[in-house]
Amino acid sequence: VSFWSVYSLALIFLSLIFLKKGLRFDIFLCCLVFLSAIALLKNSQKLPKCHISRYTSYKNNYLYTIKGFIDNQPLFKNNRTSFIFRTQEIQFANLKYNTCGNILVRIKDKRNLDYGESLILSGNLYRPFGFSSPNRQNYRDYLYNQRIFSVMSVKAAGSAVRLNENKGLVFKRAAFWLRARIEGMISQHLSCVPASILDAMVLGEKRNIPPVIYNSMIKSGTVHILPRLYTKMPSVAL
Repeated sequence: VSFWSVYSLALIFLSLIFLKKGLRFDIFLCCLVFLSAIALLKNSQKLPKCHISRYTSYKNNYLYTIKGFIDNQPLFKNNRTSFIFRTQEIQFANLKYNTCGNILVRIKDKRNLDYGESLILSGNLYRPFGFSSPNRQNYRDYLYNQRIFSVMSVKAAGSAVRLNENKGLVFKRAAFWLRARIEGMISQHLSCVPASILDAMVLGEKRNIPPVIYNSMIKSGTVHILPRLYTKMPSVAL
């Protein structure tokens, strides 16, 4: 059902609730609340026409150039630097378009990047594949739930150009700085394994816990001491 159909029905019920109050009024009011919730849900799922996902397919050999800024704290793992990139402009096949929406970017090797930095990236852009493991959520659905519909792979060394601009929020930059300071203090005074567990307990960052230790905590029933915090960084993509 389209958004406008549900929204029109909600307006009809809105006009009917002004009739004589009673059982009919209560029924119309309940239907109005229900249809309004459906309309809000449909509207939140509808992507704008400029969304970056409208310019990408599941796999192609086009070289895309995208302008935007980093929308989270970059993560280095498995010899790749990964981060969420908020797009502003895309160029391919000698055509340029204004865009919106986030993509997941993977850059080969370690890069010294920070939240809010404006970049121009060149590489392959494609939609995530739907592979999954028995104990994990479908990878594509995992990214879709975080409103990420495209992945960009940057392989060449000169394909990430800094623009010397920072468009991140001041409070968010301060939060990332404070988080890095706390992580540094923990790693300075503790060895690797205890530091990774304390990072998870204090900051909700579980990526540094060795798999053997994490599985042992699950079997022993102590994994509940690690908070289940929402993060915008899709670490399973690494």
